[in-house]
Amino acid sequence: MWFLLFIVSFCFSHNLQHTVSKEGRCVIINFYFPDNTRFSYQNYEIYKDNSKTPFQVGRTDALGRVVFCPDEKGAWLVKTFSEDGHGKLVEVHVEEITATTNPSLFERYQKLLVGIGLILGIFGLTEIYLRRVKRWLKNGSS
Repeated sequence: MWFLLFIVSFCFSHNLQHTVSKEGRCVIINFYFPDNTRFSYQNYEIYKDNSKTPFQVGRTDALGRVVFCPDEKGAWLVKTFSEDGHGKLVEVHVEEITATTNPSLFERYQKLLVGIGLILGIFGLTEIYLRRVKRWLKNGSS
């Protein structure tokens, strides 16, 4: 009986856990074991709906996180796996994708304003130069 409980507790200690959160347009999935050991530097693949080609591949970071920014709504499958056989399939449902940035008027017209400023500056400097040359020629010839 005690042996059976020992085996069951050992199985739960290798059970990979996860939490899912969202920040802005990106999804963050934390992978960890029940004893709070992080699933760090392990392989992962992310698939859109039923796609055969991965949307993103890589390794979890030092904190055991997978971060991705989906480009469309729907179901996403995150597959993590290690060389020793641990891993997990997590299905993430993305309901909305929002663009959070609205450029200011200056950012929108910055290049136009800089161009106009350069043109006015060049014409202004040319006008000052030509007036000085005219004054020099007028004073020098008399």
